[in-house]
Amino acid sequence: MKNKGFTLIELIGVIIIIGMLILIVFPSTVRLIKGNSEKKFNQYYELIIAAGDLYANSRRDDLGGGTATGCIDDVTLADLIDADYIKEYDEENVICGSPSQFNLEDYDIDSTKDYVDIKITNNKGKISTEASLLCVKGKKVSYSKLIEDNGVCNKYVAQAENVLYDAITNLATTTDDNQNYFMTGTNPNNYVFYSGKMWRIVSYNQNDKTIKLVSDEIVTLLPFDSLSSNYPNSNIDIWLNQTFLSTLRSPDLYLANTSWNYTAVADTNKPLDTNVLQSKVGLLNYYEFNKGKEYLTTSDNWWLLSMVNSNNVWYVSSTSALEASINNYYGIRPSIVLKANISYVSGGEGTESNPYKLEGDSSANTGTFLNTRYAGEYVMFAGIKYRIIETDANYTRLIADANLSSITTVFDDVNVTTYNAGAKIGNLLNNEWLNNFSESDKEKLVVSDFCTSIFNSTTKYSSTCPNSDIVNITIGIPKLGDMYTIPSASGEYWTLTNSSTDTINTISSTGIVTGKAKDYVAGVRPVINLKNNVQIASGNGTNANPYILQ
Repeated sequence: MKNKGFTLIELIGVIIIIGMLILIVFPSTVRLIKGNSEKKFNQYYELIIAAGDLYANSRRDDLGGGTATGCIDDVTLADLIDADYIKEYDEENVICGSPSQFNLEDYDIDSTKDYVDIKITNNKGKISTEASLLCVKGKKVSYSKLIEDNGVCNKYVAQAENVLYDAITNLATTTDDNQNYFMTGTNPNNYVFYSGKMWRIVSYNQNDKTIKLVSDEIVTLLPFDSLSSNYPNSNIDIWLNQTFLSTLRSPDLYLANTSWNYTAVADTNKPLDTNVLQSKVGLLNYYEFNKGKEYLTTSDNWWLLSMVNSNNVWYVSSTSALEASINNYYGIRPSIVLKANISYVSGGEGTESNPYKLEGDSSANTGTFLNTRYAGEYVMFAGIKYRIIETDANYTRLIADANLSSITTVFDDVNVTTYNAGAKIGNLLNNEWLNNFSESDKEKLVVSDFCTSIFNSTTKYSSTCPNSDIVNITIGIPKLGDMYTIPSASGEYWTLTNSSTDTINTISSTGIVTGKAKDYVAGVRPVINLKNNVQIASGNGTNANPYILQ
């Protein structure tokens, strides 16, 4: 039989059938594609909502704690994307907004809710600051409209009931051009607790409502810097804005970037802004010290910021400011400036026994991991009181608060001038002394790196250590530049920082740093590292009530 092709009528019939099928299927297909696109968009939108919640929680301290109300108006999609909360949406120019702007029912979104206005684009568009904002209300993080009577949202961030600036404006009586107000008197109620450290309020600025603080004690000893004729990039500048800054809680949220005036001065008049450095942490200058010297004096010698000339800097000795060579070792009392609208915990009075405590600086609860706490807090371990000097994800580093009363030793009596298990002092700590620990205490210790780099008037301080100068050991001693490597009432003690190839630096009870021969006799302040799973059982981290460990 001979095969035949489709006739014209049959072909037309097939085309008609196909066309009818297309008419039936295409709308459903379009709706399905549109539905999938809308579903995908809605899912992404919800991810943004969730990411915003996480972001707000991460800034809880900045917002004044769990009872805060207010708005964050500086959130961008870039913040959420860069922090890996969300990925960039893969379609351009997708827009969502508040119910007043769009019919969100078209997107299957509950139109009774308030939403953040977001323009989602591949160039990481910004969350709008003109309508609904990411807000915190009470203890619940949510998206809601929170505007003042004038229709403008709080410009900065949320405020709790207790704003530190409002509490201190009656403390100062000395003004500087009606802008900076300084604390006065011999003992004003100007104590602030922040990041495990006690501070004193120096002044506040009524224009921007910032507050300047200075540490209530010296926190380390360093030479100003013989290799730098100015404050920028000096040993102290590097230490303050690297080592010390890393010990502060959420510095970007709390601290203003500040102009530190290191202009050379010869008298107590306010210096011109000739030499200024912008950074988070600095020192008080000569002028500021004289404004508040009644309550700023201590028994320690500590550096001021002001230069005398290229070879000398002002420092404080007892009640007076004196000149000293930039080669000298003196104490460091860091100074910081709090941003506006920082709040404190209800009940603080600014006294030494009941300071203003910034929101978020609560004591640890039972079960809190020690490595989440702050440098400066006190810990009891194996019958000895320590202070936290450093924390990271792997360990918590502690320094004994005083010399071991039963150990005074030479650094070495053989031929070792670098700290390790072979030096007499290293062997004593890592064998004889360690053997007195209980097995449960030994289990808490971790071997870690200690830096033995030479540091003297001809070298530069660095927060990083060359691999060739690292000793991996269980128990060490402090290096120059460690937190709370300061004069000890219990006498002179060894550091693991060499002054030269055959001398090792010691620190005297008056804060004098001197390179000594290895057979010199000095005290010992052990430095230990506790594992990252060590938890707190009780205590509040103060000198009177240190943390007790589980």
